[in-house]
Amino acid sequence: MYWTRKHVLICTAQHCNQKGAQAVAGRLRIELKRKGLDVDVMANTCDSIDLCDIGPNIVVYPDGIIYHSVQAKDIPELVESLRPGGTPVERLRLYPRDGAEQARRELYEAAVRAAPISPEAFLALAQARGWDEAWVNEQARRGFIARKEIDGRPVITVTSKALNRYGIAASPSEEAAGA
Repeated sequence: MYWTRKHVLICTAQHCNQKGAQAVAGRLRIELKRKGLDVDVMANTCDSIDLCDIGPNIVVYPDGIIYHSVQAKDIPELVESLRPGGTPVERLRLYPRDGAEQARRELYEAAVRAAPISPEAFLALAQARGWDEAWVNEQARRGFIARKEIDGRPVITVTSKALNRYGIAASPSEEAAGA
């Protein structure tokens, strides 16, 4: 075990990789070493942190900071933020009630209110927020929604993973369906 002041996780799941996550991870490691911070800050790649649609993403512990849409050109600024007393890079920072996170919360809340919701209606809610069918499929793969049948009809349910993450109460029909 390495005892460091900060631990940085760089998502290298498929969608983040398609957006340049490996270049981000490589450049971050090189810059940390060049600046002498590699002893103080550990940088590792990881699988998904479930935000790949806005990736590449970086999580900084113990600060609890999530950076999104990080590109290799952002690394010098991020490295400076990792120095003792460094200031977070606000333009890349993701907050629980801002931007894409708020849009996700609103989507899941709307789906819960509409439960049971058809796959077509769920897709329409997603598209209204700028997401496509591939994004919906990714949410299912990551366990935020589930595809089920109720009375022979296909429906989408919002899972407890999404409900808990976004602080949403399940509808009675979703509770009965075992979301």
